Amino acid sequence: MFGGGLWGTVLANQLSQGRAGRQVKLWEYFPQLASDLEKTRRHKYIPGFRLDDGVRVGSDMAWAAHDAELLLFVLPSTFIRRTARAVAKVSGGAKPVIVNASKGLEPGSLKTMGDVLAEEFKTRSVYTLSGPSFAREVARGVPTKMLLGGPKGPQSEKVRRLFDGGALKVSSWPDRKGVELGGSLKNALAIGAGALDGLKAGANTKAALIVQGMAEMSALIRKCGGRADTIYGLSGLGDLIATGTSPESRNRAFGEKLGAGKSLQQALREIPTVVEGIEAAAAARALIRRLKVKAPLLEAIWAAVHDERPAGIVLQALGFDSKE
Repeated sequence: MFGGGLWGTVLANQLSQGRAGRQVKLWEYFPQLASDLEKTRRHKYIPGFRLDDGVRVGSDMAWAAHDAELLLFVLPSTFIRRTARAVAKVSGGAKPVIVNASKGLEPGSLKTMGDVLAEEFKTRSVYTLSGPSFAREVARGVPTKMLLGGPKGPQSEKVRRLFDGGALKVSSWPDRKGVELGGSLKNALAIGAGALDGLKAGANTKAALIVQGMAEMSALIRKCGGRADTIYGLSGLGDLIATGTSPESRNRAFGEKLGAGKSLQQALREIPTVVEGIEAAAAARALIRRLKVKAPLLEAIWAAVHDERPAGIVLQALGFDSKE
């Protein structure tokens, strides 16, 4: 698997724990980080965590891909295509199952991560694992439900069983595109939810944001061919509730800092890991413009992040007066 961040490390553990004889190889881009994780079995951002003995960590891509039956990608969206292309070259013509656990749309093409992987590996058998799942909560054994989006059948069931176990419950779902779009768009909306926290708005206001956000997300996903029941399931509404309300959410925390009046750079300096919603907001706006969909809330979140407009613009998009 590829990506030694919080979620990648926790998923490596999930694939290994309680499964004697299964070899899990975790690829980390930075050699020193890979070496530290392999030696210490600890992740500095996950208190009390210990990596399972069945997981090996390294920074050699060919080693990670060799004889793999499944390739799992858990990387920031901006690195997916180049990494997948490199992995495809060193995988020796093998046809492993491809699973995506990254959220976002590719800049420019606005393709989902699953579609990017399908292109690079020249296969339609790509699955996406998504849903409300903070890495630190899963590491602590907090009961969590997720979806595996992709074509149903024996292979889907086999992949689902690989991830399902302990406190993590995984269900198969046929609408991969809807699962992926929900996972990306909710990150942008979570920044808006955090901005409301920074502005000292209350739960009433955040409920209004979630409702309007779901309507805008629904319009975009349906326009892209996704299913309505996907949008209102775990990878849409469920993921938005978790990411927009929890103190665990980096996207919400980033938005809260913007709402409190901090600049983009100040907010980023105070959050040590990747804030996926920044790229998601840019992709959402580009998708809105391309598809000609009316989505004032997502437009406002883009403006607060990328145009550095005062966060009160989010309140305005909800129809409230704002003291900008």
